[in-house]
Amino acid sequence: MKLEMLINKNYDQLNETDLSTLHYIIDHKKECAAQSITELAKSCKISKSSILRTAQKLGFSGFSEFKYSLKNDLEPDMKHAMDYIETTLTNIQKTIDLFKKTDLVPIYKKIQSAKNIFAYGTGWAQRNAISELERNFLNSGKMIHNLAAKRELEMIVPYLNEEDLLIIISLSGDISDIIKIVRFLSVKRVPILSITNTRFDRNELANLVPYNLYFLATDYPIHKTMHVSEDPTSLAALSVLCEAFFFDYVKQISTKDGDMK
Repeated sequence: MKLEMLINKNYDQLNETDLSTLHYIIDHKKECAAQSITELAKSCKISKSSILRTAQKLGFSGFSEFKYSLKNDLEPDMKHAMDYIETTLTNIQKTIDLFKKTDLVPIYKKIQSAKNIFAYGTGWAQRNAISELERNFLNSGKMIHNLAAKRELEMIVPYLNEEDLLIIISLSGDISDIIKIVRFLSVKRVPILSITNTRFDRNELANLVPYNLYFLATDYPIHKTMHVSEDPTSLAALSVLCEAFFFDYVKQISTKDGDMK
């Protein structure tokens, strides 16, 4: 069981000294896991017996068992950190494999025939991906209007129709804040392309719209060992997907002499 969970479970037994000691250990878990009881006591500015009593209050038989638990806490986090490149490359390859298996012709036909193309990202990274799509497609003569805020999406809803295309990029597919908009547009038969992460079982967005593309994103649980405020999410596969999407579109319309009808 993780140290944080043990603290919560045994919180009523811990005094201020215990809590101060444990807060220090949590903030310096990697260093503390490598220290002897003497070194740890010195770092926490308390006695060795105090360290031992704190460990016992958490259910450990002694310091050795406590230290072993600390090391176990670290191993999964450090493994994810070290495997970043390998995991990201795997995610990119799986994303490309999914892309190749997708029937892209209906999407490309819609892009080519759309009177207007709008795009909305549900987060900062997603909006960056839209900016890349906007820049690339402009080179092929297709203007994508980047909706930078929910209010902008709300403003264009009354004017969208079957001749337009809306692209929505979402990490989770959870669109609770715009679900009413998407449902309304579906009723109006407005074509929507979703670009979402595959790692979410409940993907409302993908289920509601006719066109879907998928990418793989991975959370890296390193914030406790790398001193960052939260676990970062790799969206490298999303960037690759957006580029593959554009270049394959250009290739397809080129082989069709500019007409995919």
